[in-house]
Amino acid sequence: MAPPGKLNLIWFRDQEPAKRLCIRSGWIRAVTYLMVFVTLCAAGGLFAAYEFWRRGQEMQNERREVEKRLSDTLLKLERLQNIEKLLQTSDANELSQLLAGMGLESTATKNQGKPAKDAPKDAPKEAAKNSAPAERPAGFDLAGVMGKVDLGQVGVENFRAKVEPKGLSYGFDLSNLMPQALSGNGQLLAVSREGNMVPLQTGKDDLGFNIQRFKQVAALAPIPQGLEPGSIFAVRLVLTNASGKTIFSETYPLAQTP
Repeated sequence: MAPPGKLNLIWFRDQEPAKRLCIRSGWIRAVTYLMVFVTLCAAGGLFAAYEFWRRGQEMQNERREVEKRLSDTLLKLERLQNIEKLLQTSDANELSQLLAGMGLESTATKNQGKPAKDAPKDAPKEAAKNSAPAERPAGFDLAGVMGKVDLGQVGVENFRAKVEPKGLSYGFDLSNLMPQALSGNGQLLAVSREGNMVPLQTGKDDLGFNIQRFKQVAALAPIPQGLEPGSIFAVRLVLTNASGKTIFSETYPLAQTP
């Protein structure tokens, strides 16, 4: 008979007397609780290790994505700096090479060295009557077509545009670089190979923005009548603030299919 609060453990072996061991019930409970506690700690440790590993993988993926975007941005910046240098130069040969590389050809350059033909006295009046409003005059301003405006208030990244059967699909990532919320509107223009810029009809809320930090834009704009899809060389994006001032403007050439 065990004293109150104790347990007797009796075991027998062949040809040996029985042995008895008295153990307090509190020790049994303590050992049981300890084993449960150790098991829970081990499970918690495994879960924490898995979470740390998963978050580490996510951070590595984010870092690789940021490095890739930074590399693409530096490449675009280098190209834009080269274009800016060519735009600022007064060498006509370098400008003509730039135009030829982009598939554009200045009408003024083509007419250099050619004698002017006799024209009727009423030719300017007839030309003014028959000229289309979307067409550019001879010798268009290359800076107006390819120049860039950036006041450092918004950031445009991952711009993509593609001519599809239903129209011109476009998209980009718009970020607010100002400490306060920024609102405004945008306009999209199709740049033809002749240097003409034709406004594209966009939805009411496609290029309008009122952002605190970030906005993704993805929409489809119909191609205006009279403009052949194959004649579109680039797309120019113009963003204005709430007061109508241009804060960003840049031209993005379309990917040319062979």
